[in-house]
Amino acid sequence: MEMLTPDEVLEGCGLTRDELRRNAYYLHERGLIELMRGYNPTLFDATRITVDGIDLLENRLEFDVRFPPEPSESEQEGAKIVLLVEKLVEEADFVALDGEARKCLLRDVQYLRDEVSRPATRWRRNVVKSILEWIEHAVNGQSDALPSLQPLRAELDSLSPSS
Repeated sequence: MEMLTPDEVLEGCGLTRDELRRNAYYLHERGLIELMRGYNPTLFDATRITVDGIDLLENRLEFDVRFPPEPSESEQEGAKIVLLVEKLVEEADFVALDGEARKCLLRDVQYLRDEVSRPATRWRRNVVKSILEWIEHAVNGQSDALPSLQPLRAELDSLSPSS
């Protein structure tokens, strides 16, 4: 129930007055804080968190959905791989294979896509490399059939070992 002045909020958050103003009005518009406004229309006189704001802070999953954290270093490194896999998915649709060979290729590409859709820290590199070998075998080593296959392999090899 306690209301804080802008100066009290600034003491504990490390923002500038302008950043506080923008963020406070944003949170107010979202219903997460209440603002008491006086005669100074550019700022506010006091603020406090709402019931919805407390609920959001107490539910970490909902908080992360509404305000996603910055990607970790391993996620940033893996982002290019995810894009290359998506390109590989598109390319696999146009590979000149029929029947069982086509089904196997598409299944392997989907398996690869599922594997890299998890957080980068949970990728099983040995599985990813095996799937890449299966895909390469399916197109009989024809690099022109899937142009993003070699860049994908190179990008995977360049990742730091901890990711």
